[in-house]
Amino acid sequence: MRRASKIGLLSLVVVVMAALAAGVASAEEGSPSTDYGYTLGLAATVGEGMYFIDGGVYRSPVSLELVPSLGFSWFKFDLGLYTTVESLQIAGTNVGYWNFTFRPGGRLTPPMIPLYLRAAIPLQIQRHNFDWGVMFGLGADIPILGMLGIVLEADTTLSKDLDWGGGGIPLEFRAGLSFHL
Repeated sequence: MRRASKIGLLSLVVVVMAALAAGVASAEEGSPSTDYGYTLGLAATVGEGMYFIDGGVYRSPVSLELVPSLGFSWFKFDLGLYTTVESLQIAGTNVGYWNFTFRPGGRLTPPMIPLYLRAAIPLQIQRHNFDWGVMFGLGADIPILGMLGIVLEADTTLSKDLDWGGGGIPLEFRAGLSFHL
């Protein structure tokens, strides 16, 4: 590794560590979430995305998701309640049909930055069968007014119906509002 690259990497590590230390210090000063040891939240989002299947790109159905959560420090437990609002025929598969999905999972949420990593196990009830998988996401919950925030998220799901990524990969983008108690 070249010297300039090492210095750049070291600088990045120092900046991240300083941000972490500042966030931990501010959280210890008595934010509402540290008074009780936990936080309750609710996010409501609208999403749409695309499927990459056999070299083609297909639009995914518009969806709605409601996510109640219970958080402790850096971790939040979620129960996503997700549904599509339309059905689409996508490359001869049934992945675009109407469905309702439970998405139990969790988020890693550092207190000093609005970004989070999300993982869930989507248990999907479709019109034709049952599908399950593993969902991964990266999002931001940006506070705007007290308990209200804006949520932006990008997700992908590996599932049984898409042969665990072998038959296609979905990419979904979500936006909405969050409330924190």
